[in-house]
Amino acid sequence: MKFCKKFEVGSHDVDVNDNIKPSLIQRYMMDTAHEQMRMRRPSAKDMLVARKAFIMTRVTIEVADNLHAYDEIEGQTWCCGEKAATFLRCFNICRGGEVVARAESMWALIDMDTGKVCRPSEIDISAYEYGDLLEMHLPVRFKLPKDLEFETVGKKKVLYSEVDTNMHLNNTYYADVLWSYIPDVMHKQITGINLHFHHEAALGCEMEIQMAQKSENEYCFKTYVDGRLNVEAILGVKEL
Repeated sequence: MKFCKKFEVGSHDVDVNDNIKPSLIQRYMMDTAHEQMRMRRPSAKDMLVARKAFIMTRVTIEVADNLHAYDEIEGQTWCCGEKAATFLRCFNICRGGEVVARAESMWALIDMDTGKVCRPSEIDISAYEYGDLLEMHLPVRFKLPKDLEFETVGKKKVLYSEVDTNMHLNNTYYADVLWSYIPDVMHKQITGINLHFHHEAALGCEMEIQMAQKSENEYCFKTYVDGRLNVEAILGVKEL
């Protein structure tokens, strides 16, 4: 069973080629999950009262086809149970009944006062829609090759307009931040997004962005905040 939400791709959600920006693919998925958490119990407000929050630790997104301005799409999401202290959730983005993007994600339940990871038994989300894990082509768990030579390609200050209610750079911003550093990006389109979140990037901090090319169609990234690893990522691309 899937929870579904309808969207129309906005004119500001696409790039100069009328292709959806990478972060917006993830954002429509997250908006679908947020709507589920608004309509089901425990709701996001219920969790806030209980001082608990879901924090994304990993996400892998596969993009089969581009979305364009004014496309009518449907976001689909469903929970896939727990593994150790990790909650699993999958997503589809459909256009005209066809899946054009899909994702698998991993989440930790955090005590908002202590920052410690909670046990799955501390929350009951059985009222949420549940289903099977997707069989992804890209692994949700990945390791960057040790022999890659990373170089610093830029730095970014985390601005107020980019943070969420936890005062950290929202997870949907990372894909666009990294995408901008891919060479000749105007002539490429996204095919895959792998993100592994290690530590938060708080309001006002400065991120150091490092990049290495893994193959003709894959770029690897590491970001650091105050010397600590923030995010590891792999972006898959192809020529337009």
